[in-house]
Amino acid sequence: MASAAEDRIGELQRRLLGGYQLLQTLVGIRLRAVSDPESKRHLTWLSDIAAAMELLSRRMTAEGPLDFAGYLQDVAAFWTRACEGRPVRLDVRGQATLLPDSHLLPMAIITHELIANACRHAFPDGRRGSIAVAFSRAVGGVSLVVRDSGVGAEAIEPGEGLGLVSGLVEHLGGTMSVETAPGAGVGVRIRLPLDGPLAH
Repeated sequence: MASAAEDRIGELQRRLLGGYQLLQTLVGIRLRAVSDPESKRHLTWLSDIAAAMELLSRRMTAEGPLDFAGYLQDVAAFWTRACEGRPVRLDVRGQATLLPDSHLLPMAIITHELIANACRHAFPDGRRGSIAVAFSRAVGGVSLVVRDSGVGAEAIEPGEGLGLVSGLVEHLGGTMSVETAPGAGVGVRIRLPLDGPLAH
């Protein structure tokens, strides 16, 4: 009986993964068909979200609890491919931590969104630089830091990207701080509480 239930769950997970892949394909087709910059921006964002969900879904089909640090390695590979041909280096370091199911998808989207922002906006005109991602356990929760060495700014306006991240962090009961200066890049630090003891 248990085996039949596990097979059914595995089939449902495969279908879910196929759905995310199809969504990315459909968005890619639409991206090739539109020329309006605003439409391209929204479709690119949707493609990023679908990619985050697909990568997470792939990890969730594996046996055992999901280690978020392992997921970050998949994210690093994805964005390294996305930045191929540009002088942008991505360094991801994660401490093995099992996140509760309630945190997995929001954290996946948060991480993807912050890296996407850095890749697309921090290094204009072929500028060389790096993006560092650090994920670790912290007292009572977890910490995520995404920092780039890009152009930076006097201040960061809460646009759609950071607005989404801020909303998800608030949803999870966490805090977020942003540091930037002209020529000194952007750093985003997130602290999230976890219910119960952290997994080791």
